Parts: sequence; structure tokens; C-alpha cells
Amino acid sequence: MAKCTRMVVLHHNFFGNISKCNCCNNLQLTIGNVIIPLTEEEYFEFDEFFDEVREDFKTEKKTNSKRKEYVVRTSVDNLILVFSYQELRATLELLTVATLMLTVNKLTEV
Repeated sequence: MAKCTRMVVLHHNFFGNISKCNCCNNLQLTIGNVIIPLTEEEYFEFDEFFDEVREDFKTEKKTNSKRKEYVVRTSVDNLILVFSYQELRATLELLTVATLMLTVNKLTEV
């Protein structure tokens, strides 16, 4: 992936952000202290993978525990993420809003 210098933050929260490069349209997803560079296609596949996690997470009881109890084996080769309840909630919110923004941007492109 090329070195991107014109990154625009699409969305951020306390746990991370997602940025898009204006020159190459590649994305950079930051979750905690992990940076995941993705093409737009790879991002949508990554987000789609999290659909099942979203469904399972709906039944979880809210907790303020900082224990890392949620292990997510992602669709990215050899990338396994471990979250607390709050971290996973923030990650799902980050992905959901970013996906909405990317989808709207695609629909409004001329």
C-alpha cells in the first residue's frame, strides 16, 4: 500500500478512528493501538465480517469491566483482536458509522 499523506478522518471515538486517503482512496482503521491499512474493498469485507459480531453483541449485558473478555478472529489473515465490553462497543460503533459514511460518499460521487 502506498504511503498516504492526505488522510481525512471519516469518524473517530475514544477507542479509534477511520481515515481515508484523498489521493488513493485507501483506508486506515485504528482500533486501540492497532493500525489496519485496507483498500475500500477490504474494508467492506472486514465490516461485513463484523455483522455476526454485531448480532451476538446485541445480547450482551452492559458492563464497565476493563477485562479483555471478547476475542474476535477477524477476516484479515492472522489478525485476532481482544476487547473489553466498552472497546468492542466502540469498535462496532466506529465501523457502523464509517460504513454509512463510505456508502453515502459512493452514492453521491459524480
